[in-house]
Amino acid sequence: MTGSRCPQTTFHRSGNYAVRLIAGETIVVPIRAQAADLDSVYVLNEVGGAIWELLETRCSAEDIAQAIASEFEVAEVAAGADVERFLGLLAGAGLVESRVGA
Repeated sequence: MTGSRCPQTTFHRSGNYAVRLIAGETIVVPIRAQAADLDSVYVLNEVGGAIWELLETRCSAEDIAQAIASEFEVAEVAAGADVERFLGLLAGAGLVESRVGA
């Protein structure tokens, strides 16, 4: 019997938004049906922008944490905790979706 693997949660960008890189920061503006909803503008620092780029394709929090740890020379455990928290914020804002897969 081959080893079984637990289903892994993956994340990807969701919804409609406009994105611009300005002065080293990634600006994300969700496009909503109501003009009054434009009060939601997200300014991502360099690390947040790197995570946003990784979310262009479906990937796991672990994969993102590994990439961030490598690129920014931080401990993978610390990167993992920060990535999990950031993904939760993005999901709460409707900017990413998650899916559990095999």
